[in-house]
Amino acid sequence: MILDRLYVAWTHHFFIVKGDTMRRSRPRLLLYASLCLGSALIAEPSMAVPPAPCSLLTTAEVEQVLGKLNGAPTSETLGHGVRCGYDFADEKNEFEIWTSEASWSKALRKDAKQPVMVSGLGDEAFMDRGKVDPEAVDLYIRKGATLVVLMTRNGPGVEEKLKTLGRKAVGRL
Repeated sequence: MILDRLYVAWTHHFFIVKGDTMRRSRPRLLLYASLCLGSALIAEPSMAVPPAPCSLLTTAEVEQVLGKLNGAPTSETLGHGVRCGYDFADEKNEFEIWTSEASWSKALRKDAKQPVMVSGLGDEAFMDRGKVDPEAVDLYIRKGATLVVLMTRNGPGVEEKLKTLGRKAVGRL
């Protein structure tokens, strides 16, 4: 995309400076190329790797808030996101924490079933219920260039539990 915009800047240079000599048109070309490059950098989502979600919470923290775990968490990369999944000893609950680029935040909020804004977490946060699974509760937190999503099963006090884990996770970004 950036190279495409630089190519456009170069080809447009001939239309911008028609009749000028190359020496006099070079500042115009550099200005136009800079504007195109700058807009390309702003418009393109960052290709930076999101932080590993399994590093944002310890197993002890998850157990303290949600219950006894069955083994270590598992991690996998899916598209632009990285997932960390936790299995519980009672096999009734599940918990996932995802990290991705913050550029996904607006689209996810727009697509949410019942978004409820949450204050005091990152730069922006909202909670949603039942988007994919009617029994699920999701907490989306954007902080800087990172989006953190925490998901678990619905149950007593689940919103506060997710907020507690969300505060710990965002504190480690």
